[in-house]
Amino acid sequence: MIKTLAGLPTAARFPAASACAVIAVACLVAGCDASKASAQNEPAAQAPAPAGVVRVKPESLKMLDIAAVADPQGTQMAWAPARVTFAEDRVATVSVPLAARVVSVRAHVGDIVKAGDELATLVSPEALRVRYEVEAARSAHDVATVEVRRQQTMVDKGVGVEVDLRAAQAKLRESAQELARAQGTSALLGQGGGDRLVLRAPRAGVVAERKAVVGASVEPSGELFLIGDPSAMNVVADVFESDLPGIRLGSAVQVDVPQLPKPLTGTVRHLGATLDKESRRASVIVQLDAQNPVLRSGMQARVGLQVSNEHEMLIPVTAVLIKDESRSIVFVQTGELQFEARTVVLGRPSRGMVPVVSGLKSGEKIVVRGGLLLDGAASQLL
Repeated sequence: MIKTLAGLPTAARFPAASACAVIAVACLVAGCDASKASAQNEPAAQAPAPAGVVRVKPESLKMLDIAAVADPQGTQMAWAPARVTFAEDRVATVSVPLAARVVSVRAHVGDIVKAGDELATLVSPEALRVRYEVEAARSAHDVATVEVRRQQTMVDKGVGVEVDLRAAQAKLRESAQELARAQGTSALLGQGGGDRLVLRAPRAGVVAERKAVVGASVEPSGELFLIGDPSAMNVVADVFESDLPGIRLGSAVQVDVPQLPKPLTGTVRHLGATLDKESRRASVIVQLDAQNPVLRSGMQARVGLQVSNEHEMLIPVTAVLIKDESRSIVFVQTGELQFEARTVVLGRPSRGMVPVVSGLKSGEKIVVRGGLLLDGAASQLL
């Protein structure tokens, strides 16, 4: 007997197909479950960064230099070229008061001299005239003195006239004044007699400069020697006018001299009152804490002065980028890997730093180097 499949259930009619369908559904369900599990395990995709905000990868963070904005009440070091000099009150120049000619020189540069040591001898016709005036004034004074005594004796004996006595006394006063003037002028010539002028050291020290040459003519007030105390050296720094308001008397100073292995320390003793018209710098005198025998007047040095930022917040120039050719921006770190392009208003750059008028707060961390990696369309502030 032949049996048909019409009356049988579907599963009975197609047993192999039913098995395959069951397996396929099971696999689909399993696949969906696996996809759900995988989706749950993967982190959610990050939302797009807002305008002006840049996110970087951890490995890119190593290419950025980040620093906190300093408190405007702090200080910074300003460096200036300088030179070593004698202390102003421990140096003396030796000059001649009259036109003269050098006939001999006994002192040379580098010589250690004592006060009163002979330096040079000169001859001057003017010196001879001045000394003659002293002798003439002394003779006139002696004559006037004798005349007053004679007139006084005559008046005492009753044969003199009071008017003549008063005239003699007036003549004596005039001669005394003329003698004092002549002696004062002669004293400026120093030691010597006749037409000779002998120049002597006014103080102990070392001969730092010598301009006296045998046979040379010297004009009045011509300086021939400079004598300074080698144990009293100062440093004179030429400081930009923009740094002067932040320098205080007594503030600490670092002095670097190429000839010395270690820097010297000192304090600001005096601030210059005038500026050089060309360099726009003023002299700042630094008093050293300790003297060094190696120091010589004229040595070149470099001085670091503490400059107060009391009224300015300063950031490095390298932190500033120019956007759209007119806007200054600084990248501020707002997260571990996130930076915000902040628009700032700046002052005038100086010594590699620029004051911030607005846009930043002290303590905020900014990118001081490498900002072009965050915005390639910007340009660096020069």
